[in-house]
Amino acid sequence: MLRKIQNQVEKLLANRLLAMSVLFAVLFLVLVYRLFVIQIVQGQSHKEDFTYKVEKTVKTSGTRGNIYDCNGKLLAYNKMVYTVNFQNDSKFKTLAQKNNTSESYEKNKVIYEVIKILEKNKDSFKSDIPIEITGNGTFRFTEKGSKLERFKREAFGIGTDTKGLSKERLKLRQQQLDASAEEVFEYLRNGTMGSPGVGKMFDIDEKYSDKDALKIMSVRYSAYLSRYSQYMKVTFATEVSSKSIAEIEERSNELTGIDVSTKSIRVYKKSEAMSHVIGYTGTINTEELEDYNKGKKESDKDYYAMDDAVGKSGIEKELESYLHGSSGSQTMIVNNIGKIVKTTKTEKAGTGNNVVLSIDSDLQEYAYNLLERRITGIVLSKLTTSDSKGDRSDIRIPIKDVYYSLIGNSIVDITDLNGEHATSYEKSMYKKIQRLKKDSIKTIENNLTDSKKAYKDESEEKQNYATYVYKMLSKKKVLLTGSIDTKDKTYLKWKDEKIGLGEFLRYAINKEWIDISMLDISSKYTDTDKIFEALVSYIGDQLEKDDEFDLTVCEQKIGTGELSGKDVCLLLYEQGGLSKKKDASTYQSLKNGSLDAYSFIRQKLSAREITPAQLGLDPCSGSIVITDPDTGKVKAMVSYPGYDSNKLSNGIDSDYYRQLANSTATPLYNQVLNHRTAPGSTFKPLSAITALNESTITTGSQIQCTGVFDKISPEAHCWIYPNGKHGYNNVAGALEVSCNCFFYEVGYDLGMTGGSYSSKKGLEALKKYATKIGLNKKSGIELSEMAPHISDETSVRSAIGQGTNSFTPSQISNYVTTLSNKGTVYDLSILDKVTTSGGKTVKKYGVKKKSKLTLNDDSYWDAVWSGMRRVVSGKKGAVTSIFKGLNVKVAGKTGTAQEDKKRPNHALFISFGPYEDPEITVTAVIPYGYTSSNAAAAAKDVYKYYFANDKEKAKLKKDKKVISAAGSVSD
Repeated sequence: MLRKIQNQVEKLLANRLLAMSVLFAVLFLVLVYRLFVIQIVQGQSHKEDFTYKVEKTVKTSGTRGNIYDCNGKLLAYNKMVYTVNFQNDSKFKTLAQKNNTSESYEKNKVIYEVIKILEKNKDSFKSDIPIEITGNGTFRFTEKGSKLERFKREAFGIGTDTKGLSKERLKLRQQQLDASAEEVFEYLRNGTMGSPGVGKMFDIDEKYSDKDALKIMSVRYSAYLSRYSQYMKVTFATEVSSKSIAEIEERSNELTGIDVSTKSIRVYKKSEAMSHVIGYTGTINTEELEDYNKGKKESDKDYYAMDDAVGKSGIEKELESYLHGSSGSQTMIVNNIGKIVKTTKTEKAGTGNNVVLSIDSDLQEYAYNLLERRITGIVLSKLTTSDSKGDRSDIRIPIKDVYYSLIGNSIVDITDLNGEHATSYEKSMYKKIQRLKKDSIKTIENNLTDSKKAYKDESEEKQNYATYVYKMLSKKKVLLTGSIDTKDKTYLKWKDEKIGLGEFLRYAINKEWIDISMLDISSKYTDTDKIFEALVSYIGDQLEKDDEFDLTVCEQKIGTGELSGKDVCLLLYEQGGLSKKKDASTYQSLKNGSLDAYSFIRQKLSAREITPAQLGLDPCSGSIVITDPDTGKVKAMVSYPGYDSNKLSNGIDSDYYRQLANSTATPLYNQVLNHRTAPGSTFKPLSAITALNESTITTGSQIQCTGVFDKISPEAHCWIYPNGKHGYNNVAGALEVSCNCFFYEVGYDLGMTGGSYSSKKGLEALKKYATKIGLNKKSGIELSEMAPHISDETSVRSAIGQGTNSFTPSQISNYVTTLSNKGTVYDLSILDKVTTSGGKTVKKYGVKKKSKLTLNDDSYWDAVWSGMRRVVSGKKGAVTSIFKGLNVKVAGKTGTAQEDKKRPNHALFISFGPYEDPEITVTAVIPYGYTSSNAAAAAKDVYKYYFANDKEKAKLKKDKKVISAAGSVSD
């Protein structure tokens, strides 16, 4: 029996199939056991180990180098502050599952809670979204041009390559690029107008108001820009108060994805005065990131990360490669959903190099304030209660223009009169302006429908309304300007102001220049009258919701007196531009009527509590450049108005930036390097050098001025004509009295060849010496600069600085630097050196000598110098009275340049001193500054300060009073 069983077992074991089955059974049991151990016994441990997936290396920003002036005074540096950051945390998914919501819902909820904490403690947070909501509840962009297009491309994910896209996708892409501020807002809120597959974007619940949704959106958008590196934190609030920090940390368990850290931010001293020299920094954008990282590896020390700060303008931008600190890194373990689990390695970031300028910041600051005081004096001298601007000989500034400029330049913000924090007075003004707006729309509708008057016969108010409507219809492509036959007789009548807008639009409908698909018309077979009626209705609807039209209404109603100066001035107090508390007496006097608005404006201008920069009226800008004649180093480069770099760095203050960007005073524009103008009579020393060295005249040549130069047609006049004539003068005397006729003759004689006059030959001679003296090139200053233009029209008028001569103040300064050292041409420079943080010199910016203008006889220089000295000290000198009493001898030349017959002349003055051995040159230019004496007076004050002792300088710095305008000078 036993043997039988043994045989059976041997047979079974000999069966291969059975053997395999047993093996698989055993293996299966082992697998089940291991799964039990892994999932049940060691489940928690392996759950934690599962997150250890990917190793990532993240760049950490280096510390930016400092910027110093020539005396070692710190102008730009870094400060450590608390920041609040947001990160896409994995816990949001868990919370969403737990609460049966969405991840977006949980993120939006947390962000909103933090925003409420910040706002409660009066902390601000930055926004990368250039959209704002006005007090009227309408949306508008705070950027325009290429910056706005870049934002839309980033928001909608639009690339530049259109290859292979369907017609539908191309159409959608164009709609996205043309999207209004409200449409972009709705897209970011819930995905409307998004490309296929984009989803609901930030899916911000309707329970949040539009203003709160925009705040939440700004944080989500910052994170969205870093969506491919979700382990990266985004900073949305800097310089956060200890109160906010304490509350956020106390509630850290419920504020998922939020943390507090420290960060280095950029701080600027003497910000406004130095703004155009130093510039400011900001977070790198996608284009800059691509540009800076071109050809670099992510492991490189100079590789830029998405949250790095870079220079946006000025020296901060131009010397970015030196100032930018080398990157450090953190190597970390990131889980499958992008959360940082563990940091394994840290490499410390480096410090950027320091930059030392040639600029003396004390001199710069004094000159900046001086320029403002001088320009304010000019404005005060031209203010009038009359509505008339006067004639060409004496252009005035109507006070009503001042009232409107406060609104037009957003010093008084009418877009927020109905905002949540508006005062009762602001809300009453909102109602008044809206009532006036409705009246204006009714006027426009009635005028379009009923008026038979020509445009030129309408009131100024109705003309301005018609112009606004025409531009609005063109912008919205309702009026198809590209389809208009510009030779059409009716169109030409409209352009010549011989018919009204209503008549033209009726005609445009018949000519199919109106896109009727934009109008509310039920049938395509509607007649002209019905279409015109729909067009008028469309115009009314569009104007009703157009915030920009509110500005036009205010301007016109200030003109008619329906909106008073008192109304506007009181808003300065209501909106915090002026303090009710500090200025209680003046406020009450204005409010009760014992102080009229005109006197109020004069009072505030005199105290510089309202500035020319804020008004943006002529004049409102200017420049002063001070150089060392022996080196070409710039000691001061003042562009007025400036801006507060601290409000643009570390996250832009959107309200402040909008005010800057829209200001008619153009504070973001560098006057020194970009405002080109004819040099006027400051060009005459060069004409004299040209004629002397070409032997057209000698130092003793006498040329008669009769007041009229009739060798050309039309004849040219001297500035003294018809009130007199200069008689006979040599070159020095002609420079002293700035005789036009003398230099007309010079320009004419330079063109003489074989007994006949050739303007081309004269221009070639002037260009030859303009080139030799350095006026053919940019100044050399290490910032972006407009190129010069030497005149190529009429040598006679070009010889007095007119023609098509066009130079920036920096180039004119370079020219006078060459005059002052008798012929050495430099590239000007605002830089001294670059050093390491330890003080070791990395790069030295030495003297940049370009060429040497050598004259045939040194007496030619003496003659020109003598004439320039007599301008400021001679009996007939144009500005002798201004420089009287100055303790240093100065040589100079006045100049005026006409650009627009309806606006004042530009005022220019070039100079150097001391006369015997020049230490500095001073160039002052005041666009629309009326007379060159105003520029000369500013230069005189610079010399007074520069050559004063320390005690006198301290006293001069303390003087904040407005300086009266100088007397009129013609040259």
